[in-house]
Amino acid sequence: MIHSRNYRFLCSFLSAMMFFVFCVEIIHAGDWTGFRGPNRDGVAYESGLLRKWDENGPPLLWRSSIGASENGLAIVGSMTYTITVKSGMEVVVCLENKTGKMVWARPIGKAVAKTAYPMQRSTPTFYKNFLYVLSSSGNLVCLNTSNGFVKWTRNIVATAGGVMPPGGYSESPYVDGKWVLVTPGGPNATIVAIDRHYGRNVWVAKAGFPAGYSSMVKASFGGEHQYVQFTGGGAVGVKVRGGDVRWKYETTAHKSGVNINTPIWYGQTVLTSSAAGTGLAWVQKAGSTYKVEQQWFDESLKIPTGNMVKVNDNVFACTDKGLVCFSYKEGKVLWTDSSLFPKEEPASSSATKTPAKTSAPKAPAGDAAPAAPAVKKTASLGSSLMIPANPAMWLLGFAENCPPGTPMSSAAAPAPVIPPAGKATFKRAALPPQPTKMAGIAYAEGLLYVRTSAGELALVEASPAGFKLRSKFSLPQMKKGAVQAPVISGGLMFLREGGTIFCFDIHNVSAKEKTPGGGTGSGERLPGMPQAPTTPVRTAPRVG
Repeated sequence: MIHSRNYRFLCSFLSAMMFFVFCVEIIHAGDWTGFRGPNRDGVAYESGLLRKWDENGPPLLWRSSIGASENGLAIVGSMTYTITVKSGMEVVVCLENKTGKMVWARPIGKAVAKTAYPMQRSTPTFYKNFLYVLSSSGNLVCLNTSNGFVKWTRNIVATAGGVMPPGGYSESPYVDGKWVLVTPGGPNATIVAIDRHYGRNVWVAKAGFPAGYSSMVKASFGGEHQYVQFTGGGAVGVKVRGGDVRWKYETTAHKSGVNINTPIWYGQTVLTSSAAGTGLAWVQKAGSTYKVEQQWFDESLKIPTGNMVKVNDNVFACTDKGLVCFSYKEGKVLWTDSSLFPKEEPASSSATKTPAKTSAPKAPAGDAAPAAPAVKKTASLGSSLMIPANPAMWLLGFAENCPPGTPMSSAAAPAPVIPPAGKATFKRAALPPQPTKMAGIAYAEGLLYVRTSAGELALVEASPAGFKLRSKFSLPQMKKGAVQAPVISGGLMFLREGGTIFCFDIHNVSAKEKTPGGGTGSGERLPGMPQAPTTPVRTAPRVG
């Protein structure tokens, strides 16, 4: 017989374990946890995907109308998270992956009017059952993923001395262990680390650069872990512990501050690009400091928008000449192709959208796929919007689990005081010409998923030997001029088209193509594919 005291203890223990099991979101290998995927490199580490599509594209499972914006998607488990705009407010929404059904929605701040220049907007970052999102007006918000409840919120202009870039903030927060990092871009705070539990400042990096439109990555140089950000004034590396500014690289920064591309870190080098050109910097440790040695710079290789994707020794991107492949180490252009873009490029951000077809495309010949169900169209953002009785409380620092004044740990160091920016301004040159050719790119299993500004989605081999098109298609609702990169997670492909999210089934169930690593059925491996499916993913060390 179990003693009553032991019985109560056992019940409490089992209850706690059940709560943990049901509340903790499990991270899967195919999860797309934030901007450009788990490593911010646009690479999906999946296999068993379709190798080509029908002229109408892969089977369309559902489409969901949630409100127009250019925010990216985060996919974790069975849920999709993004940001949209409703009645002038930016709203974080959660959808079911299988149906597109709205689960919850939460407002995070007033939307900032867009500029005429195209730019990517912020993507939510998932970390341990919480979402960290940044609104265009600078509201950094921590939300519970299960119900959208706000844990804490703070405005980085008011509390971190930020200077909002023209058109608003577009950065996706970077979460690293106990910290969430953003770029206020003020004279007293280029980058700030914030305690992800309580929303308090931990340290600040003063690089003297304004905020750009890029999102930072984590790297390691000479055994030291650093955060690398492409700001409005150039690339900068800051020490993980304390935020000391270690180096700067300004050659590739456009003087307008419109620096959008996420830096690519490899070994001891960093690749950055904008409308000013592309360059590779070698970051070297020199005693107790660091120095930057430029390996190459090509002023003609301009990549103002979209994404750069590194596959093995080469980089794929889009310039005004079209899709391009160049060597990472030398900058040598291996091939350029403009066939995905018509000669008379009509890219216009104000293009009128037409209703999307609701019939599911057929599976391509030779790539047998199960018959797709009728496309589901979910309800638009409406009754699911959870707006509190006093919306101002959500924007002025109210936190359901951590209201203002919540005492911090007595062992915590005093939060650094960041003076407000005041009337501080940064000199900015005129905007570069709007690109005529743009593309958002993702990579999976030897293939590039290219969303072009001509309104098409193409499947291209990631081969340095030349442009090799496998498939392409266009939805009637695709908006010309948009460059949102596709998101690949769990055998599904998600495409954000303004106010609509499309979900496609790209599982390859053809018996003759079930080769390890996603081969082509004959045992042939596509150029650009990893040498083995077990090749470890290169990531920066995390902060404990």
